[in-house]
Amino acid sequence: MNESFRPYIDRYVKAMVKGYLPTATGTKIIHDPIWGSVVFHPWEVRLIDSPLFQRLRNVNQVGLADSTYPAARHTRFEHSLGTAAIASRMMEQLSSEARQRPDVASVIGEDEIRLVRLAALLHDVGHCPYSHLSEAVYGTMPEFAPMREYVIAATGQEISPSPHEVFSYLIIVSDAFINFFFRNIHYPGVRTRAQAKELLQRAANMVVGAVNCGKDGTKYSYLTTVLNGNFDADKLDYTQRDSYTAGIALTYGVERFLLKLVLCKTEEQGVIDYRLGITADALSTVEELLFNRSMLYHYMYRHQKVLAAEAQMRDAIYALVRVGKIKHPCDFLFLNNQELSALYHSKKRPFATDGAETKTLESLMQAFSRRTLPKRALELSPDSFSEQNLPDQILSRTLKNLESAKSDVEKKQILQDLLDQWQQNTLFPETVASYIQFLKNCSVEQNIAERKIIAEKIAEAYETVGKPVDFDAFDLVLSFQPPLETDLSLTVVDKQHRPLPGDKAIQRIEDWTQTFNRGKWRGYLFVAPHVDRTLAGTAFQKYLNEWGKK
Repeated sequence: MNESFRPYIDRYVKAMVKGYLPTATGTKIIHDPIWGSVVFHPWEVRLIDSPLFQRLRNVNQVGLADSTYPAARHTRFEHSLGTAAIASRMMEQLSSEARQRPDVASVIGEDEIRLVRLAALLHDVGHCPYSHLSEAVYGTMPEFAPMREYVIAATGQEISPSPHEVFSYLIIVSDAFINFFFRNIHYPGVRTRAQAKELLQRAANMVVGAVNCGKDGTKYSYLTTVLNGNFDADKLDYTQRDSYTAGIALTYGVERFLLKLVLCKTEEQGVIDYRLGITADALSTVEELLFNRSMLYHYMYRHQKVLAAEAQMRDAIYALVRVGKIKHPCDFLFLNNQELSALYHSKKRPFATDGAETKTLESLMQAFSRRTLPKRALELSPDSFSEQNLPDQILSRTLKNLESAKSDVEKKQILQDLLDQWQQNTLFPETVASYIQFLKNCSVEQNIAERKIIAEKIAEAYETVGKPVDFDAFDLVLSFQPPLETDLSLTVVDKQHRPLPGDKAIQRIEDWTQTFNRGKWRGYLFVAPHVDRTLAGTAFQKYLNEWGKK
């Protein structure tokens, strides 16, 4: 397997920790606006004070959300501390509850709590400038694919790590970081480098969603789920923190949620697995969490102005790759937001070969400083879809199934399936659903090629009315984010801590959440301020209809 990236990672870690000598320190209390006063132990303080961790102070948590919500300027640094704080509270609740039950009492203790806190502190150490914005670029670079493949192969599990999680994993398990950690952090109980390596490997596995197992094959899924699951510490923190800094009034019963967490022992095919569970009487709190997260996406992460600004910034970041100022995905690790911005003091024209001769690196960054951001030319939503007829093949298949059905119960299920497909098709016509998937799978270069085609269609509309064409493909951006999906792979238990199979309440929550999120979906075409939005929107709508017929 290609491991040519490993020297890049080692060089980065060495550069970050060079000259850092942790001073003797005691326990520290950090006051957090979300979780209150949080205690950090001496080994954690040494890690937090390291330049590797301090770098996160200059990495925005929510990309360019501050272009619409000015106070949303918090960083991955505060979020990492907050994630460690709430993860610790989750583990303490599990430990307290487990002590009363002989079957799980020995599974969780101080060692496990420390491990989760370590992984929580390090879970975002691989984030780069503007967080998810830059990973949308480096995650599609050809050199990144071997890195992701290496991580998946190393865990030996079916995981799907995001690009920043891949970076975090590689940093944590790098030789340079293992050496630094062993010599400087003084983690309790770690007396040899081999012990440090094993500990960091377990923490890295949790970051990417892999489950750690004991020597006898016993799985400890709950450790990973606390940090990387559907209701993990990461999500609990950012839902609260991001809405708080943006001034969006979203609250949920986190205290009740914590009190309902339990450790659940299961066994499948002879393999014991300790899972994170929640009691059935807390599902109303789960609904509340999901609703708040969905509204945060709707209000903030997918606010039309935020999407427009971020789409334009992705072009600007990719421009640095085009002109060779950034040559490898790992180069992003050496940059924070300010250092990235400094690279734009250049008259180089990154997209000249694509017909954008006037756009220099400098002008791309000035678009943000002068707030000449793209404007909405077209908005698509479920309410705007007129295609409400099911495809003929679905109707034909339904009629055929009804003819062969042997009972009323079977016929009822067939009709219910037809209703579900009709509702889904009403919300997302086949053309729109296919176009969302098409854009999702596009590389940056493919996305540019698609926009060039659309720009040509808009240019034809200009020529029809005699307007001079004064724009190019980089004067328009597309934002067709996939609908927010909800995975409720949640272990619900009864009062005796036994898993409840096929819980109907879970299915009901999944159904309404999916319908809600799909109903909130929006797709946009944004254009530069000087582009005629009416002509652009009409031309793109016509193009989309033609695209669907193909």
